[in-house]
Amino acid sequence: MDDLTICIGGEAGQGLDTMGQLLAKGLIRSGYEILVTQNYMSRIRGGHNTFTIRAGLMPLLGPSEEIHILAAFTRESIDLHQNELASPHQILTSQELAPQEQDNILAVPFQDLAQDKILHNVAALGCLTGLLNLDPQAISDLIQSVFGKKDPTLAQKNHEAFQNGVAWVKEHAGSGPSLNKAQKPDQPRLMLAGSEAVALGAMAGGVNFCSFYPMTPSTGVALNLAAHDNELGCVVEQAEDELSAINMAIGASFAGARSIVPTSGGGFALMGEGISLAGMTE
Repeated sequence: MDDLTICIGGEAGQGLDTMGQLLAKGLIRSGYEILVTQNYMSRIRGGHNTFTIRAGLMPLLGPSEEIHILAAFTRESIDLHQNELASPHQILTSQELAPQEQDNILAVPFQDLAQDKILHNVAALGCLTGLLNLDPQAISDLIQSVFGKKDPTLAQKNHEAFQNGVAWVKEHAGSGPSLNKAQKPDQPRLMLAGSEAVALGAMAGGVNFCSFYPMTPSTGVALNLAAHDNELGCVVEQAEDELSAINMAIGASFAGARSIVPTSGGGFALMGEGISLAGMTE
């Protein structure tokens, strides 16, 4: 296929984000275009979260409504996404969670691939790498870059779990959705989150004042600006609430600063008075 969607579903704390980030970067390094969407609940453990990657050979302008490969770490993930499964599709899950009546199930013995449960997500990453016909070396290099400097022993365990997953899929998986081969890029490529792209745009636009109150996912804009505040000559201020954040930016603009206030829907709703002030003074 020239374009397919992989959804990784499970609970907070099961390593979905690490697995998804590594797979997304591996796809980028293999020459594919990607678009990532994440849904997560406001909790550290439990709940239902997803990390969804749409990958293709051409630029992607939006997410897909269909899932071609579902990597499910909970039974809830299988049940909730039944109506989104494409034809053809593949469900990757553990032997314990695999429903007997479900078609196109790949029931993986993760305990055999990695005895430590914390490494099951990396074994699943190996399985997805095999299903998608990606170059395992590209993902191995990423695993080394993430874990190698912190703990060489942990990095080795991750490599083993990953390679076991790749080998298991090659031996047991039948035909299913996979991507047509992409041409590897000649130059390094960037994988940007939306917050990183907004921050880069603000830097290019000459922003020199940022006030904000933290709210996911907009906090990343302010954090990326703060990481380069000295070289940009940019003041980044965390306010005590949303109304203070918008009023600070308006005050800074009166003084000639080029201001930005990153926020999200709920935060924007609390800025009504300040936004009205900005409109009147304009």
